Amino acid sequence: MAPGGSTGEFDGRVAIVTGAARGIGLAIARRLAAGGAAVCLTDLDDDAVQAAQRELADAGARAFAVSGSVADPDDCRAAVEAAAAEFGDLHILVNNAGLTDDVMLHRMTDAQWNLVQDVNLRGTFNMLRAVAPWFRDRERKVARRVVNVGSAAGIYGTVGNANYSAAKAGVLALTRSAAREWAPFNVTVNAVAPGYVQTRLTAPRSDPKERLGFPPEAVEAILAKIPVGRAGTPDDIAHAVAFLCSPLSGYITGETLEVNGGLGDLQIAV
Repeated sequence: MAPGGSTGEFDGRVAIVTGAARGIGLAIARRLAAGGAAVCLTDLDDDAVQAAQRELADAGARAFAVSGSVADPDDCRAAVEAAAAEFGDLHILVNNAGLTDDVMLHRMTDAQWNLVQDVNLRGTFNMLRAVAPWFRDRERKVARRVVNVGSAAGIYGTVGNANYSAAKAGVLALTRSAAREWAPFNVTVNAVAPGYVQTRLTAPRSDPKERLGFPPEAVEAILAKIPVGRAGTPDDIAHAVAFLCSPLSGYITGETLEVNGGLGDLQIAV
């Protein structure tokens, strides 16, 4: 049984969610479980992902946790194989894992560039390749879904994180290519592009020396430009992802759904 009683739209489905230990990824895992899906949560942080798994299991969901890095192809294959062995099949992949390492372009190091590309873009590719043996089913008896978590930064570009903007733009292009390649196998591949969503990575920080969070003045400037008058929440993104994973989205593929409260262009230096 899913947390709070299944809503039913994902009964009998098996989902893998990367970066699922906290924030947007955990919200997505909760939402899919609430719809009846069995969920494999993956994350680099073993303690946190095990805690997330216990939360879902305690609420009645079928949940399984695997730790590892999406930047490592072997970790991706191991996670996919473990999930398939645990639940018997795979139907949904949500590529959520990502990170930032913000610095102005002219001061960015090779290491900063490579790390962000490896996790955000290469990680998405690694997971797509890992699930391919299950998703590319020529019999097409079972519809399958892929949702990649992009960003408004990948559409508009933002000041101070060219590495992240480039990686997320790549994710959106990869989404379109994968959608064309996998459509004959009854697989849809779409993306969501969140705008400003408050998580531990983006919430106002009290100490200027902290790496996590945004300066309070930057957050105020962003909030002032959001037409709906508030920041996004992880649940806002999870609901959009759930729609793209559901039977309701069967004729949608290769698309990017912006979830941003109307903000659009994020030209705020943080």
